[in-house]
Amino acid sequence: MSNLNKQTITTRQAKNQVNTFGLSLFIYICLIQTVWHGAVILNRFRPDFFGDADPILVMMLFNGLMMLFTAFVLFRISAKQLRLRMRDYLHKVPMPVSRKFILLILGIAIYVLTGFVATIFPILRQDVTSAYSFVGDFSSVPLIINNAVYFILFVCIKPLCDEYIFRGIIQRQLGHYSRYFGVLASAVLYALAQPTIADAVIAFFLGWYLAIISLRYHSIRPSLQIHAGIVFFSWIMSVIPQRFTWISATMIMVVFLGTGFVLIGRRVNTDLLRLSSGEEKLWKIVFTSFTVIMCIAVFLIGIILSMFHL
Repeated sequence: MSNLNKQTITTRQAKNQVNTFGLSLFIYICLIQTVWHGAVILNRFRPDFFGDADPILVMMLFNGLMMLFTAFVLFRISAKQLRLRMRDYLHKVPMPVSRKFILLILGIAIYVLTGFVATIFPILRQDVTSAYSFVGDFSSVPLIINNAVYFILFVCIKPLCDEYIFRGIIQRQLGHYSRYFGVLASAVLYALAQPTIADAVIAFFLGWYLAIISLRYHSIRPSLQIHAGIVFFSWIMSVIPQRFTWISATMIMVVFLGTGFVLIGRRVNTDLLRLSSGEEKLWKIVFTSFTVIMCIAVFLIGIILSMFHL
């Protein structure tokens, strides 16, 4: 934002702006927790709820519709109320393919490293999202359908909705107060929109990285492409048969070797990684807004439910 466009607002006005997108975020988090824990609860107490339908397929379809509705209906309304012109943040960015590849390699490295953390610490190990058992099994028509829906949901729909919501609207709005605050705060809120602690850890660092990219290029197109590429890499890793684990190991080795060359060659601007000082008031505004407080409460309830293995 240029100096000519700067406006002074009160704390109350800032909280109202946070609550404007915070209400949509609260609904989004509630729906995520409902899908995550609801399937387990229904399977335990009402196993006949889905009848002859495949419960996993039904929940995935509901999850996809929920994401699209929240992102492009509820958050679109929030963007209009905040007077955010989303078209200004969807422009195509002229970027060399080599640059995209470098950003993708770094993103995959962050994703793999943070995921590896979940296998080290006991507090996260019990909480890590388990892969669907059917992923990679194409031995029957129902399994092929499940795999197709899984791919569309997690490789296509989820990155699109995540970038639109968290980098396109939340980061952009919070960035009006301070662009570096917008980067980190949007990553924190992205972490809260996860069903488990392990997923939250991964989402925080990945969200931070993607927010830096969207800030650098003033568009969510690059972050969307990188996000989709990271999830696509994860999908490839999940469908590789166990007898070909050497392929997975080789892919991960190539990623980290590429990351090493990038960092040694200093091909990445690390200035945007710094934290801003003197933003305590901004953090207080966000985390004392009633919608964000409700988001935190729902996230904590989800963690408690996970501890009881519901």
